[in-house]
Amino acid sequence: MERPVALVMAGDSPEADSEVLKLGRALGEVGRAAVIWVADGRQRRPVHLDDGVTLRHLPAPLPGRSMTSRLIHAGSRSAASQAWRHAFEQDRPGVIDIHGFGPGGVLALALARRTGTPLVMSSRGETLAAGARSVAGHPGLAKSHAEALGRAAAVIAGDAETAEELRSRFGADPVRVIPDGIDPVAESFGWPDIPWQIDGRPVIFACGQMDESSGFDLLIEASARLEAGHQLVIGGEGHGLEGLRRWARSRGGSGSVSFPGRLSARQTAAALDHADVVVRPGRVDTSTSDIVAAWRAGTPLVATATRTAVATVHHGMDGLLVPVGESVPLAECVGRLLIDRRLSADLAAEGGRRVGEFSWETTARRYGEVLDRVTTP
Repeated sequence: MERPVALVMAGDSPEADSEVLKLGRALGEVGRAAVIWVADGRQRRPVHLDDGVTLRHLPAPLPGRSMTSRLIHAGSRSAASQAWRHAFEQDRPGVIDIHGFGPGGVLALALARRTGTPLVMSSRGETLAAGARSVAGHPGLAKSHAEALGRAAAVIAGDAETAEELRSRFGADPVRVIPDGIDPVAESFGWPDIPWQIDGRPVIFACGQMDESSGFDLLIEASARLEAGHQLVIGGEGHGLEGLRRWARSRGGSGSVSFPGRLSARQTAAALDHADVVVRPGRVDTSTSDIVAAWRAGTPLVATATRTAVATVHHGMDGLLVPVGESVPLAECVGRLLIDRRLSADLAAEGGRRVGEFSWETTARRYGEVLDRVTTP
């Protein structure tokens, strides 16, 4: 009987954890057993989900920063190690796959080392993250993270930007890019979920975290350059929101700019479906799921040429790419799509045809190829 893969997730990032759960289910659907170990510090009875996936919550104390703190917390570390050993004995995984390196990654690394189990590192942007999710800010995590990358039989990144970071900064090679899947059907929605007033003007839609890397200021600048009347709707929240409001007021132009705030899944689905153009103007990266969401909605896409966008979008066929950080070509491409309905329809149709390439089944099969390689003698 094939031994399962243990997917280790941090438990502190709802979005990433949701994707790991979906991966576990997708692996089961393509005939690969998976168990999920949630390193969230709350050891509880395992949960057997309806689709056959076992979910375990395991303790994962943060490694001490100093010798004193390590001595003080030695007892909790020992208890956590015992809990992880017990999980291993119960589930007997053939591979341990760490998704997002955190305190649980330290324990998973130690377990793989002790048991001789092949280790896979699936980075979820923790090397690019800031604050609590960053591995660089904690010496105990940084050292173990480097060791895990060196020990791993395979390293996986969810996008081209993360892959390049792992190669250039940490020397990981090779790194395989396997994007998360995207659900084939968008969230259901109704007319009340559309986050703007319908007044006959075409709508340019963008959404995301309001910060310096979002590129929303460039989109506002591009909007102000357009001659035709339109609505620019930017959903999301963050510390940069007030600055963007001021910037929009100062730029003027023929269009109106609105900020509906944080959008629910239903509102986002409605916005993607009813917009005339979707724009992903990020300065740093563009998630594959954001690109595919526009394709799935059947709405033409304009994106900045970040590594992930360049690796995903076929310029002029399923979307338009513009240089990062430049508002003039962004305005030209958006304006062109508002006028050229034939081009808009062709881009949307080709994008729709490509959605199947990014299904959860496809993601699971790509992971399966990696698992086959690391378990083959």
